[in-house]
Amino acid sequence: MFHPMKKRYLHLSIVCLLFAATPAFAQKGLKVGGFALPQTVFLFNADDQALDEDIYRQELLGGMAAGAVFGYNFNDFVGFRLNLLYSQQGGKYSSRRDVVLRNSFVRRQEYLKLPLMLGVNSDPERKVAFVFYGGVQLDLLTKAYSYNDNPAYELPIPDNYTNFPSEYETYRALHYSVVGDIGTDIKLSPRNFVLNLRIRGDYGLVDSENKDASFRLTSNGFTRDQKYWEWVRGATANAETFSLNVGFLVGLTYTFGPVE
Repeated sequence: MFHPMKKRYLHLSIVCLLFAATPAFAQKGLKVGGFALPQTVFLFNADDQALDEDIYRQELLGGMAAGAVFGYNFNDFVGFRLNLLYSQQGGKYSSRRDVVLRNSFVRRQEYLKLPLMLGVNSDPERKVAFVFYGGVQLDLLTKAYSYNDNPAYELPIPDNYTNFPSEYETYRALHYSVVGDIGTDIKLSPRNFVLNLRIRGDYGLVDSENKDASFRLTSNGFTRDQKYWEWVRGATANAETFSLNVGFLVGLTYTFGPVE
């Protein structure tokens, strides 16, 4: 049998251990959730931006993204997140139509994205925690199209152009980006639920365009291969095009485990 004093120390030790472990249950563990991400999207190409403003001017373009969150916190302060989201992005530019008006052109791409991020958060005992996550993501192109605000500019493809690529074929089917978000997590009731409010951005690390896309051009009885993007910008314009997307993320995350 335990000596009364030893028994008292044992009880005290157990209480201290339980007290120390309690906060970990609130943050450590498996997490699932979902989010919506209204964003502003861009495509940057150095050759385009070097043009006179009458020919090319970058414009703001909106897009929408949404997806699911899966993650695990190793302890109260460090964890990883795996997202699966669908993102609408692209770029918009305008050229001068006349002295007063400009004609706007939009190139749209839609991606299925898989970001993997590692991050940290501040004191989980507080109602509001500061959060930062960063990592890399794979971007799988699912759709691409373009349009403008004046159908008169939509000229038909000439008969001497054959095997002309689709809009989808003029972009890389798969590329990768860096991604990060920063913001706050707000505990809700019950406290297994957390409201996520973040600024998120991602930037492409490789050319979004497929510079190998081409078609057959027949002229004066001769047929040759013509690179699509050289036809669009000129043979000497071969700068890479990089995507940038920045938005405000609103999400809800659930942690599996006892309510704090």
